[in-house]
Amino acid sequence: MTAPCVAAEGHTGAVEDGSVPTNPGATAPTFVSLRVSQVRRDTDDSVVVRFDTGADPRFRFSHGQHLTLRRDFDGVEARRSYSICAPAPKGPLQVAIKRVQGGVFSTWANTELAVGEELDVMTPTGRFTHELDSQAARCYALVAAGSGITPVLSIAATILHAESRSQVSLLVINRTSASIMLLSDIEALRNRFLGRVQISHLLTREHSEVPLLSARPDRHRFESLCKAGLLPAQPDEVFVCGPVELVRIVRRVYETAGINPAHVHDELFTTAQTGRVRSEAPHRKVQAPAAAGTGIAILHGRETTFDFGEDDTVLEATSRTRPDVPFSCRAGVCSTCRARLVSGSVTMAVTHGLVPGEKEAGYILSCQAIPTTPHVRVDFDA
Repeated sequence: MTAPCVAAEGHTGAVEDGSVPTNPGATAPTFVSLRVSQVRRDTDDSVVVRFDTGADPRFRFSHGQHLTLRRDFDGVEARRSYSICAPAPKGPLQVAIKRVQGGVFSTWANTELAVGEELDVMTPTGRFTHELDSQAARCYALVAAGSGITPVLSIAATILHAESRSQVSLLVINRTSASIMLLSDIEALRNRFLGRVQISHLLTREHSEVPLLSARPDRHRFESLCKAGLLPAQPDEVFVCGPVELVRIVRRVYETAGINPAHVHDELFTTAQTGRVRSEAPHRKVQAPAAAGTGIAILHGRETTFDFGEDDTVLEATSRTRPDVPFSCRAGVCSTCRARLVSGSVTMAVTHGLVPGEKEAGYILSCQAIPTTPHVRVDFDA
């Protein structure tokens, strides 16, 4: 990464890549090398990995946020995002990594990663979260499918710690009981907050003594779960993490019931991070395309000029001159590459990583944003 430039008297402050200093209070995420302090086997195909932050304030996190991990495999850079599975803001910095068939990073983490390893870890990002109120007495509906339990567990634990009068109902969806991630942590939460947390396990490929908690969840089943009291019918806040169809069903059920869509928070699984590593990171393109326009990126307190081609995304174009630009999934889901469009216009195919209201406020996902004007200005520090 390029260090911030401090201009001497009589100089413009420009450096070789065309950057100039700007906002000294930059907030864009950045990578830091952290030591792995613990690797704990969770299920047959998942591990919990804890990092030693050395009390670095940059790694204070909010419930529901995630970390992006970076490592080279045979000279090819791989980045993967994993949700923090600990209560915020002072819980241990740890993530749970489930092995994905053919996934180079998750396989390595489950078979070779050991205590003492140094990993590049990006400072926490993500907005699958909300404002807490220590005086509130709210009712929460939390739904997690598979590894979606990782952020939802952090959300549940944080709420129960921070809002002593609030109630949480948590539905955990898995194929079988053996595949439930973080089961011991879930049960510890139940035991610690008896009377304030209700936890139900729905298994899609295993029989349950409660018929409602067997088989694949559809809209009718969710409505029945609400009627049966296993999920609240009129919650104050809803959090759901899982595949897109599950998110759509839960949203439809609660919005039909009159819940304000702004209080239904969701996060999708992204398949863009599974399978083989891409052959190159955005900034490793050997040759830039013919310039169709120019842009200015504000990142880590500096302005940098970049050229973009006709089909370039803002991320691709920016990364050729600023390889420290933050990104992870490149699928429009994780929001790591989020920036504010200061001027110009762009088109985006996918915007799921933006929360309601952000697009209208001028925010973009740079991995999806293709400029439609000859000049754009984006602020990654906003």
